[in-house]
Amino acid sequence: MAVKEWECAEHGCFERSHPICPAMGCESENVKQVFLTPPMIASGKLKRFDAGIRKSADMMGINNFRSARPGEAAYGGDEAKKRGLEMLWGDDVKRILGVDMGTLSAAAQQPLTVGNQTLTRNNGMREAATELGITRRTIPRAGEVTAHGSEAKISAKKASDMIGPVK
Repeated sequence: MAVKEWECAEHGCFERSHPICPAMGCESENVKQVFLTPPMIASGKLKRFDAGIRKSADMMGINNFRSARPGEAAYGGDEAKKRGLEMLWGDDVKRILGVDMGTLSAAAQQPLTVGNQTLTRNNGMREAATELGITRRTIPRAGEVTAHGSEAKISAKKASDMIGPVK
């Protein structure tokens, strides 16, 4: 809970999470929130953030950030177009790529044939993960089993029987 600053008309200022005066016997009828501590204007976090953004921009060779208008990237301008990083909106997709967005979306839903293998989900990472067994849901073998002190100790054999065989 956040600690706030309060003022009781009878007993003065105090800090608490709720407007209840700490003075013994006070009914807390005339307690109001006050703002005595000024808000922090700047911190080291913002300076570190700015330095990190500048370093990332230097590493990527981006030196012309700007406020983006609809259909534009917030960086790059002509430089982004040279790299092929421009944003494509509306009719720009068909004009630049030669195919409208609906056709591209429909093509993405079709099975993809790579070499002699057909990927039904058209997602190479998902297919590879499935093939390697990464996506298979398995319960790992129990390394240790804990129980409450009043309960009997559970042996490793009983624990593996409770969990079941590892696949």
